[in-house]
Amino acid sequence: MVMLGYFIQVNVCLTVFYMVYVVFFSRMTFFKSNRIFLLGSMVISFVIPRLDFSFAEIDYHLPTESLISTVRYQPLAIKTSEIITSSADSGFSIFTIVYWIGVAFVLGRLFWSIINVIHLRKGAEITSIKETRMVSTDIEQPFSFFNMIFLPKTGASKLVVEHELAHVKLLHWIDLMFVEIMAAMLWYNPIMIFYKRSLKMQHEFEADAYVLKNGAPLEQYLDCLMLHLQTGSSIQPISQFFSPSIKHRIIMMTKIKTSSKRLLLYVILIPVACCLLFAFSTPSFQPMDVTPAKNVKNSLVIIVDAGHGGHDKGSQHVEGVSEKDITLSIAKAVQKAGAEKSIQVILTRMSDEALSLDDRVKMISRYQADAFISLHTNYNAESTTSSGVECFVSEENTKFDESVRLAQIVLQQFRNFGGVGVNGMKKYNFHIIRKNTIPSILLELGFLSNEKDNSFLSDERNHEVISKSIIDAVVQFKK
Repeated sequence: MVMLGYFIQVNVCLTVFYMVYVVFFSRMTFFKSNRIFLLGSMVISFVIPRLDFSFAEIDYHLPTESLISTVRYQPLAIKTSEIITSSADSGFSIFTIVYWIGVAFVLGRLFWSIINVIHLRKGAEITSIKETRMVSTDIEQPFSFFNMIFLPKTGASKLVVEHELAHVKLLHWIDLMFVEIMAAMLWYNPIMIFYKRSLKMQHEFEADAYVLKNGAPLEQYLDCLMLHLQTGSSIQPISQFFSPSIKHRIIMMTKIKTSSKRLLLYVILIPVACCLLFAFSTPSFQPMDVTPAKNVKNSLVIIVDAGHGGHDKGSQHVEGVSEKDITLSIAKAVQKAGAEKSIQVILTRMSDEALSLDDRVKMISRYQADAFISLHTNYNAESTTSSGVECFVSEENTKFDESVRLAQIVLQQFRNFGGVGVNGMKKYNFHIIRKNTIPSILLELGFLSNEKDNSFLSDERNHEVISKSIIDAVVQFKK
């Protein structure tokens, strides 16, 4: 399950970064730098597993014999509107449902907390200090949220107000909202409890330093803190002067400032991030542990490209049939049909993944293939009567004449089995066929906007017929 694997990697990254924070930075007085580190490490943890970053040369050779055993073909009794999906999708859906239920619950609790805070303004006395609103209401302890400072009706000391003003000025509320959203995204991971706690503590350290820097007497400020050592914590996204972190704040305020030379320690983030990047970044193609096919040089080799994939669905029928699913299913069927005739069929993608056109073309330079066939489906939003198979060739392809001959043979095979009408061959300089150095064609297998074509292409049993026609055409082409 791709999504589950992604979140496991995110959690590993978060854990590693937090351990680095605890070991190297938590006891230093670089409060702003620590704040940036905690926030940045959360963002980086989500980004690293999504990056496409690899210096290693990847072996794109996916031998037919080895890969066929990984593909399961089962007879299907599907409706014409049913999407062709992999067997892994069911488990993925269950995980997705449970995950998003958890996210919705945590976000709902967060929004409810915010509503409760805002509700305190009702009937309260509100004054302003520049752009900050002072809200006097029925609460026991002062706190700040957004550009508002909530104070007890009995009042609060000037130092407390200055502390809360520091929170507002330093925009700590943005950090708190961000970390709450991250915690909702990772509601099942207890590491986020420590992230929130550490970030709030850095906020308090930073606000304390701000107040003292602006002339507040240290002894008087410490006396103010000592009066409320036993105050409980709040689960709301607010900044509160009196909190369980007071003991740590006193230690930080009275300790010797960390030498500026130790700022160089933050450079450790670079090798840590690089290690995680190499461990978890997603390569363009997933290498597979397969046994090389025998006599590759003497085999007939073709590269079959299943168009689109991943976030790129391609054309899509109104009832849900996606081009990316159909082309992948047919590409796998071509590979199976090729194996039956000892033809090496290399697929540009074996799963629902997004690949750039250049990534697909690069496979050509890796092998001495005999032909390249890119599979697609068509769509005409203006007319549902448009129908039929179309085959494109590029005049800029260095093997143009041979591409034309391959296209003619493939189209004749489609005419022979008569599943979908054949419109003929067309010239167009699609990037994926004009950049190739071998005979190359792009097949539009029918129009998903046409009910007849859509019905034919949605039935996976027809994919075997299509694949056998393609393989028969390749065999004839190489005679």
